[in-house]
Amino acid sequence: MLEYAEPITKLIDELKRLPSIGHKSAQRLAFHIMRTPDSELERLITAILEVKQRIVFCSICNNLTDIEPCRICASTSRDHSVICVVEEPHSLVAVEKTRSFKGVYHVLHGSLSPIRHIGPNELHLANLLPRLKPENNRPPAQAARPARHAHRDGDARR
Repeated sequence: MLEYAEPITKLIDELKRLPSIGHKSAQRLAFHIMRTPDSELERLITAILEVKQRIVFCSICNNLTDIEPCRICASTSRDHSVICVVEEPHSLVAVEKTRSFKGVYHVLHGSLSPIRHIGPNELHLANLLPRLKPENNRPPAQAARPARHAHRDGDARR
């Protein structure tokens, strides 16, 4: 069996560690990287390093941000009495694209999953509770993933 040189094998192994990247995808990416000019690779490397160095969790809502607090939490035009709880930052972006929600968010960075041993302690809940003040009469909104199948009885099942 033909084996790749050690640096190629290491790159493939590291790429396989990324979400949704199997062996074949990792191989394709590795060979694409090897064919890519150094100037383009430098831009990719710089972008990855910049994300790791500059992006933090907002101390209020846990959104990914490069400023503290994030732009949404800092906005005076937002209704801070309405909180939309989302699982991941990409869910927040999806709601924002509708341009209809004018409240603020709370990002959990996951969802409860007893099978994967993800309980309340693994979610970013600690800074949500102080935001739920009694003077806010509106309960938090929750943006969940849309169900794949909706049934006539109104029950949504996956």
